[in-house]
Amino acid sequence: MHYQTHWRLAFVLAFFFHLVVWLVLMLVIPHVFRMLEPPPQETPMEWVDVADDMGTPEEDQQEEQPPPPPPPPSEPAAVEEEPAVVEAEVPEEAITEIMKEVEETKDAPKEDNVLRSGEGKQIGQPGKILHAEQPPYGMINFKGRIAVSARIGTDGKVIRTHIMISSGNEYYDLTARRIVERRWKFEPAKDMNGQPMESDMQCPVYFNMKPTRKIK
Repeated sequence: MHYQTHWRLAFVLAFFFHLVVWLVLMLVIPHVFRMLEPPPQETPMEWVDVADDMGTPEEDQQEEQPPPPPPPPSEPAAVEEEPAVVEAEVPEEAITEIMKEVEETKDAPKEDNVLRSGEGKQIGQPGKILHAEQPPYGMINFKGRIAVSARIGTDGKVIRTHIMISSGNEYYDLTARRIVERRWKFEPAKDMNGQPMESDMQCPVYFNMKPTRKIK
């Protein structure tokens, strides 16, 4: 017995069947995998200690306290006083007295200008010039400096003077010596035991000009 086969129809039906299955799978499979994906991981929460952020009460109190006041400025160090240099303050009477004495001693025999030592003592602290008064302008007709060396006694008074740098005029030199002897003030030198002693000091006298340096 012979049966008629419809293989062409079977092939076409099989082809369409596979095509439909393939399309269905292509549409269904992505949805299945999307449903099977794990849920997104949530970021872990950070635990913060509130007490640490707020700080302890003691720290809050310290922060609230005002800063301490600045220290008071230090007192400036005491500056050693320089001897006073006074210009043109010799009174008229003193000028007349000095000029008169100069005139009287102009023709007198010369004094012993040798400055003797202070009895062989060693100076522990040198003497100081406390007041160095300068002659007024126009007192004599000379402009310049006359250096006078003065022997200072234990009481701070001038014992005698000697010209170290002369003006070239004996009259002007004698005037400078008398100004140092009469108008200047000194503190005597002291020996190694702190006792006053005699000493020599250089005293520049400026006529009709300002002192070119501080006098010590």
